[in-house]
Amino acid sequence: MIWILLSTALAAGGGWWLEGPEMAERADAVALQSNAEHVGYHARVVKRFHLGEGWEFVTLIEGFGDEAAATAAAKKLTKDGLKLTLVHDPAKGGATRVAVAAPPTAVSATDSSAVLAAARAVNGGPTGGVSALARAAAVHFVFEREFELDGKRVTIAHDYWRDATSRRLKVETHGAGTDSTSVATAGGAWIKVGGKVESRDIGVLITQADAFAPETVLGVALDVDALFATGDALPLLLLEGAESGVRVGRGEDPTEPGLAFADVDPTTGYLLRVRYVTEGGPVSFVLGDWRVIAPGLAAPGSLAVERADGRMEVIRVQRLELADGAPSGTFSAPQNDAGAP
Repeated sequence: MIWILLSTALAAGGGWWLEGPEMAERADAVALQSNAEHVGYHARVVKRFHLGEGWEFVTLIEGFGDEAAATAAAKKLTKDGLKLTLVHDPAKGGATRVAVAAPPTAVSATDSSAVLAAARAVNGGPTGGVSALARAAAVHFVFEREFELDGKRVTIAHDYWRDATSRRLKVETHGAGTDSTSVATAGGAWIKVGGKVESRDIGVLITQADAFAPETVLGVALDVDALFATGDALPLLLLEGAESGVRVGRGEDPTEPGLAFADVDPTTGYLLRVRYVTEGGPVSFVLGDWRVIAPGLAAPGSLAVERADGRMEVIRVQRLELADGAPSGTFSAPQNDAGAP
């Protein structure tokens, strides 16, 4: 049985190629590449990363001038159960067969310098991002986290304020748990849970509240300069396989901690996708809805996170702003509700 899937509208002109199925093992994709080259077609294997699935390998069979030529090749190459995707890109009209030698998966590190420079610049460089937040007199950050809790997807709302000496964190669970308000000032620290206020250690409460600061929640997006600062001994390369934008990274899928790759929007310089290896394994981020908060400070409005153990979390930012100070009463000690035990 022959399977040919049309991935775009069929239009006249050149720019046709075939894509093989996504393979978990490079050897399987190479086998299809060898088969295609054996009968005279140009083919190459590319490595792609899919969020939630990991690395996969795809064979591209290229150089067809029209639909008929690509379809004829599919009939020659297809075996029972094998799916070849027929792809048409009018922008590549007039494509002809090229040499069989496949391009490398990574090119000169110097070719990545413009991509890295643009991303660093749009995110404020060494004085932007987290540095800009640290210089602000006050920071207000409102966001939701959606994740799985006890087998159910829940959404938790967070409202975080800070200035040089004080913190306030309000958490609303929408019925998934108990709402709370935490406040820390130079004069004391308190937490209100279930309508009752209890005193807390100031240092401990500040540390707990700052776990929900923008620098922590949006860390990969707000510290772009440090993210790309791998040092001269380990330059970042331009890589193939970007699902969007331009991919820079370390080449082969690394196991040691650090940046594996980042997809950068070539028009804006903002991050679109990041894979980072931690001590606990790789973590993947998908970023979107970027906005400028202040000079040298840009942040995504959405951030999807997948951790090595398969846990998925979505962060949606409602507000991130820098202020000269918090409104009066922001850091006032919470009060017991009437009738609270």
